[in-house]
Amino acid sequence: NDFYAMPAIVGFLIALGVAFCQNRKRSFSEKMEDVTHSMGDSNVMIMCLVFVMAGGFSGAVQAAGGVDSTVNFSLSILPPSVAVAGLFIIGCFISTAMGTSVGTIAALAPIAVGISDKTGIAGALCIGAVVSGAMFGDNLSMISDTTIAATRTQGCEMKDKFRENFMIVLPAAIVTVLIFLVLGGKTDYVVKDLSYNIFKVLPYLVVLIGALAGINVFIILISGTVLSLIVGLATGAFG
Repeated sequence: NDFYAMPAIVGFLIALGVAFCQNRKRSFSEKMEDVTHSMGDSNVMIMCLVFVMAGGFSGAVQAAGGVDSTVNFSLSILPPSVAVAGLFIIGCFISTAMGTSVGTIAALAPIAVGISDKTGIAGALCIGAVVSGAMFGDNLSMISDTTIAATRTQGCEMKDKFRENFMIVLPAAIVTVLIFLVLGGKTDYVVKDLSYNIFKVLPYLVVLIGALAGINVFIILISGTVLSLIVGLATGAFG
């Protein structure tokens, strides 16, 4: 999607350039010394490596068709009367597994628009379900940039952050599902073309279960990426 049209390194360089322009009382050499010194900090470097690997996993699993299969599989087992609430739940799962709210919104927004067109349910409601689910999952995801930064700087485990955060957002999520069930429950719309491959969902499950089990995040992301490549080759998604 357009949000990722510009390479991340370009954004980092722009941000670094802006940082160098600030605080004119300090010389360029002093600022450069701070930048290079910080590059040697283990927390900073680990965060950078996790960011890169999380991006690799997300790209590999999307290319293998994991997003489409997960969405179609979820919609196929959900009754039509909970289509809007289902969008929220699917958004929660995909965003938690991918670690990106924007990527989740891009994947689910076309489906939300289609459900709105076919059922007459307000488009804002359907899109709202997608956005709220994406934000919920990104908030909890073990490979989200915000989670990685928070846990590394505060010196806590990702699984502990997940458990504490989950108890905070769970009440809001329950209320949200109930609202979507009431507002979007009167429909007999059936989503067509729900082809999926259950094996393409496995990388997401591996990452989620591994993160919750407390396995090292590098091992989780490497395993998820390799599994995505294997699934992509086995199913013909990759040449």
